[in-house]
Amino acid sequence: MIRKNKTILSIIGILAFAVAAYFLFSVYKKGNLSLGREGLSRFSVQTIKVPSGWGYRIYQDTTAVIEQRFIPGAPGTQGFASQNEARKTGELVQMKLDQGIFPPSITTRDLDSLGVKY
Repeated sequence: MIRKNKTILSIIGILAFAVAAYFLFSVYKKGNLSLGREGLSRFSVQTIKVPSGWGYRIYQDTTAVIEQRFIPGAPGTQGFASQNEARKTGELVQMKLDQGIFPPSITTRDLDSLGVKY
């Protein structure tokens, strides 16, 4: 009887460990510091007003890791025409960072797909 109880407890312990490991790795993989629009993200986007229009900052926790004052991937030093364009582009950069894409480059094709005028 004692041997049967030890076996059952061992099986329960192994299952509990497996479930805990699964949740630990799934949270670690996704990041868990700030809740973004599409789920958990370690990064957040804030639009900023600049002399040439609009830009954005990407924060990791409370630290600014990217400040984009000009339209990335476009020639010149022009800011975004609207706050919405800056926000959409910043969210694309955030998504790339969340997916582990580094550097999170923006191309003219990306800008076109977002409807950003440059």
